[in-house]
Amino acid sequence: MIKLAITGNIASGKSLIESFFQEEGIISIDTDTIVHSILSKDKVIIEKISNLFDIKVKDSKGRIDRKKVGKIVFNDKNKLSELEKILHPEVYKAMEEFFEKNKNEKIVAVSVPQLYETGWEKFFDYILLVIADDDIRLQRLIQRNNLSEKDARKRLLMQITQEEKIKKADFVIDNSKDVDNTKIQFKKILEKLLYRSN
Repeated sequence: MIKLAITGNIASGKSLIESFFQEEGIISIDTDTIVHSILSKDKVIIEKISNLFDIKVKDSKGRIDRKKVGKIVFNDKNKLSELEKILHPEVYKAMEEFFEKNKNEKIVAVSVPQLYETGWEKFFDYILLVIADDDIRLQRLIQRNNLSEKDARKRLLMQITQEEKIKKADFVIDNSKDVDNTKIQFKKILEKLLYRSN
């Protein structure tokens, strides 16, 4: 089984690439989705995270308000680090279960936005990095997350640069142009992965 990580800086287009894999019948999960589930359902983790912050971060249904937490941690690296210490072991556990459940598949893909920041590249056989021009990512982020330009730029700067990540990746897709262009690049990489999985 090939364990493939899909990664890329914020608003580069990881979800698009993940959807391409799913269209090809390749099973994938997204660590953001795992986190979302934990913050909605896991009462023990919700309490631990709630206790990290001075302000109320739970919504009316007792779930963690991701927007509130996001605003705090994107302005406070210490709080971000503390939050990650709580969440990362839980995400890793879910990822291991995913690998075990799908061990008979030729290829499985996991979308891990913070792959290099967390040092999780060691858990994968290949890394597929999705990149896009900084200006394009900035505009996508402003529109998608309804952020001010200042807040969007701050989020862009919190990750290791795309240039650094390109040096470490096995495959790179440039998602700066249209979807068709991105899909052509994807198909070439998929061919290589399928060849290596035999």
